[in-house]
Amino acid sequence: MNTVNLYTRSQLRHRRRRALAVVAAVALGAALLIALTSLGSGFREAARAPLAGIAADLVVTRPDSGTPSEQTGRGVRQPFGLATFDSGEVREMGAVSGVDTAVGSLQIWDFGARSTTTIAGVDPGQRAVGPGRILDHNLIAGRSLRTGERGVAVLDRHYAAFYDTKVGQRVTVGERSFTVVGVVEVKDSAQTAASNIYLPLAEAQELAGLRADQVNQVHVQVGNSAETEAVTAGITDRVGQVSAITPDSLVQIMGAVGRISARFSTIAAAVGGIGGLVLSWTALRGLVSERTREIGLLMAVGWRRSHVVRVFRAEALVLGLVGAALGIALGAALAGLLSYIPAPDLFSAPPSVAGHGDAPEADSNGLPVSVSLTALGAAALVSVVGATSAGALAARRATRLKPARSLVSL
Repeated sequence: MNTVNLYTRSQLRHRRRRALAVVAAVALGAALLIALTSLGSGFREAARAPLAGIAADLVVTRPDSGTPSEQTGRGVRQPFGLATFDSGEVREMGAVSGVDTAVGSLQIWDFGARSTTTIAGVDPGQRAVGPGRILDHNLIAGRSLRTGERGVAVLDRHYAAFYDTKVGQRVTVGERSFTVVGVVEVKDSAQTAASNIYLPLAEAQELAGLRADQVNQVHVQVGNSAETEAVTAGITDRVGQVSAITPDSLVQIMGAVGRISARFSTIAAAVGGIGGLVLSWTALRGLVSERTREIGLLMAVGWRRSHVVRVFRAEALVLGLVGAALGIALGAALAGLLSYIPAPDLFSAPPSVAGHGDAPEADSNGLPVSVSLTALGAAALVSVVGATSAGALAARRATRLKPARSLVSL
């Protein structure tokens, strides 16, 4: 047994070129698996980001059959193409299997002479999901809205800076004046619920001429994000045709690269890993083939087939471990570089600056790429097991030759 171990170590020392080829092949497969998996997860996280800041998995709206020509002129009105839900329908959504919370809000526009202001009507008592969460978590000055109060407003930071409006001053919406009690900074992770001005829901409904039980957006939190499609179908069954913003729908507007990366990254990573295994198999087969005569000599002097297989399996294991370590390091480095890819612009005109062309643009962040422990473990497992199996298989094929045939060219 000591002879076998000594022989294994000597071969690793003296056949460095072949050993490096195997290590490079294994490392390439591991790196591709990690990088492609991380790229796909980055696009999926980018799709979730606009909803993450408001703790919602769905933003549900109802398409309006009316035409834009019926909603022209200045003043406060609902966005074109949106119809309302009543409080009973919001409760129906909350009762759908898989839904944890359903919170209604109102999105309205104030068409002025030179600009359009977006306004969110928020129920101050609902802070866990939807626009209320923005007021609770993104406040940078003053305070949030309080249940039951009237005549107050919270402004988006960009809007407040554009009009040089501070806490304590007043802002006009429609023909009403409101006291500014707070300022919020809306992050990229909450853009689906961003507005210029946040008002108590009851006053927003009055401004839009709606009943006290009417809203036009419902933010839904789902217990298991994998059930989002089933929940959307359940909501449609209960309240009729709706439109839903989901991570999957956001993937659709990422472009071809984003869609392919988000949906097929696992397959691509598997193909990359298999490609690395094929390369390592080719290199290992070459390593074994060039030692066919040597194998014949070993078997002629009394080595068993199991000893030969053990030697090559041990060599492949060592090379697989080294390749896996290098591949993990390379894959992590590639994932780090991928994080510099700009995240998809899912909202080309952020609501927080709608109608105000001179307002600051939303920050452009890189793709939220991260390397998961699952990807690292999969890369290590595939590299080591694949290389070891390939080495053992190549050795078994070589030992099938009779010693006399292997030694014929000596």
